[in-house]
Amino acid sequence: MDLSRFLMPNPAGRLRWPPGADWLHWLLCPTPQAVGFALRNTAASLIALAIALWMELDSPQWAVATVWSVAQVRRGESMSKARWRIVGTLVGAVAAVVFIGAFPQQSWLFFPAVATWIGLCSFLATFCLNFRSYAFVLSGYTCSIIAVAAASEPDNVFFIAMSRASYIVLGVVCEAAMAVLFTFNLATRAQATMVGQVENVLHQLGSLLREIVLHERDTLVHAGEFSDMLVSVHQGLEFPAIEMGRQVHAGDHARAVLAEVSILVTRLVGLSGGTERAMLADDVALADTRGQLLHLCDRLVTCRLEAGLLDDLYEQVTHLRALFERRATRGAHEMARVTHGVLAATMEELQTALDHAHAIFSPPPHDRFRFHLGGHRDIRLALYNGLRGAAAIMLAAFVYECTAWPGGMGFIAITTLVCGLFATRENPVVATTRFLSGAVWSAVAAGCLSLWLIPYLSDYEELAFVLGIFLFVGGLAKCNRGTAGAAAAYGLLMPNLLMTGNQSRVDESAFLNNALHTVLAVGLSVLVFRLVLPFRARAERLRFGAHMRGELRRLCLVPLPPSPQWWIGTGVDRIGRMVRHAAQAGDHTAGGGIRLMLMFSSVGLNILLLRGLKRQRRDAATDIITTLLRGLVRYRPISPRGVALVRVARRRLARLEKADPGNARLLEVLACLDGIARTATACLSAMEAGVE
Repeated sequence: MDLSRFLMPNPAGRLRWPPGADWLHWLLCPTPQAVGFALRNTAASLIALAIALWMELDSPQWAVATVWSVAQVRRGESMSKARWRIVGTLVGAVAAVVFIGAFPQQSWLFFPAVATWIGLCSFLATFCLNFRSYAFVLSGYTCSIIAVAAASEPDNVFFIAMSRASYIVLGVVCEAAMAVLFTFNLATRAQATMVGQVENVLHQLGSLLREIVLHERDTLVHAGEFSDMLVSVHQGLEFPAIEMGRQVHAGDHARAVLAEVSILVTRLVGLSGGTERAMLADDVALADTRGQLLHLCDRLVTCRLEAGLLDDLYEQVTHLRALFERRATRGAHEMARVTHGVLAATMEELQTALDHAHAIFSPPPHDRFRFHLGGHRDIRLALYNGLRGAAAIMLAAFVYECTAWPGGMGFIAITTLVCGLFATRENPVVATTRFLSGAVWSAVAAGCLSLWLIPYLSDYEELAFVLGIFLFVGGLAKCNRGTAGAAAAYGLLMPNLLMTGNQSRVDESAFLNNALHTVLAVGLSVLVFRLVLPFRARAERLRFGAHMRGELRRLCLVPLPPSPQWWIGTGVDRIGRMVRHAAQAGDHTAGGGIRLMLMFSSVGLNILLLRGLKRQRRDAATDIITTLLRGLVRYRPISPRGVALVRVARRRLARLEKADPGNARLLEVLACLDGIARTATACLSAMEAGVE
């Protein structure tokens, strides 16, 4: 095809899309990666359909839908999703057999049982990441699909369950086999991907560190965006790690890099402001420190994870750590000594991060390193997800019972499928709206095939050619971010609407009824997510803030405190969610809430570090710390009385440090107290100003 007539030259002599046609670039000018993905999965779909027809399965179209459901652009994502899809399908099939056997011909016991199962699966899925969550929701809607299909013939529920499991496994195997043929140097490319992700984290760290050193106004907002990027990288690390193999621990080292970087940034957030006061003392050493840090920022922004370059960067960080430790013990002013002590600790964390970064591409011998970064687990969100899923199924069952609609059971099954797919999304309204548009397009495409094209085809080869064109277009759409949500619905629902068989074809009335209940089911799901316990970003910010203030109080005296890595991982996860949801809603007032969450994380980190210092030895400083922590449990860290208690403890410790200047332990304690007092005061000022 000559595409030049669709394009217009710009003044620089380059081709550009005409106004209004930008949205078609994924179809008219796809990337090579998109073409390869679409070709690979179209071929896998047609092979799966041919085998399903040859095996005379009752619903061969589900084998095609499975291929597109499992297919992901990254091979690691496909492998993970395929594995958990099989697990979820088997669990759901067993649950369907149990419910049909327990409630035969008892609709108002059967439907509440299925709704409860869907709600339970959605509740549990909220606490899992990536495709482990998918396994839970899949077991929920698979149970519903099998049970609904077997409701009219309960004696055949076992055979229906085995049939569904068969074409699910068939679709997974065909997709995996085709992916193996199209994949080359998988482990090498996965390592390059992981190295690139970690390099990007270090580059962004350099930019953020420069802002902190220069005391720029929007530092905390950019730190929130940095947290969102860390969450995204952390969730995506699982897939290149799968591609590299279980015996390689590069993914664990990469997660350790993220943990150390997160702690480093949170420490510096707590330090922000302290260096400004130290600079007022006209400390020449601190001015030189600022210059050294800015030079380090330049190195981080351009660093590459290569043996020689990384070694040079590591040597610079080691030199800075030793320099800051010397200045912490010999500084002329107390604030300068405290500031250099904190900077020395951050350089130690950066050293550890660079060690783990080096282990990604050059693992040590007999490497058995394991690392898990904590994340937020929201019980209220899980409860809401479960209630929404159960409410949707009960509403669909009520419609079916009241209307006796012939397509009502299919209506219930599709409602269950959509609610299961999107119940665990943080903001399901956006995703389901795109899914609804994809459902409409799938009905249009299936209508063209079923009513106009398939009746004139006489053998499978002709069907494969025509169907392949429609599937190929769906594959291209799935590789484009703007159309990926609609393409997910297209690949899942369009084959189901065709209802292909060996000795049958769909007539007009059957197709229209099937398309109607499919689109209405997706529309009902959209309404449920909008009306039943709808998501509100502002309410989430308030809930997170209240929850973290309570956690800060518990951190002071809980018998087994969490590790700093767990605390920071949980805080980063929360902040990342707030940043994403504010961006989705276009909420420009969320910056204050994001700043508060960062400051809460900094206070919590300093409390945990303080407790770690307390456990080191028993002396006068230990007694002061113990008294302070007990007072903070009573009066709360983020309160005027709590800030006053911290300042009293700091004055007592400052007298001890004055008697023993340069004591490293006392400097660390003073740094923690400074971080708590300074950050808690800023939090109180923000809350008095009405920041949410």
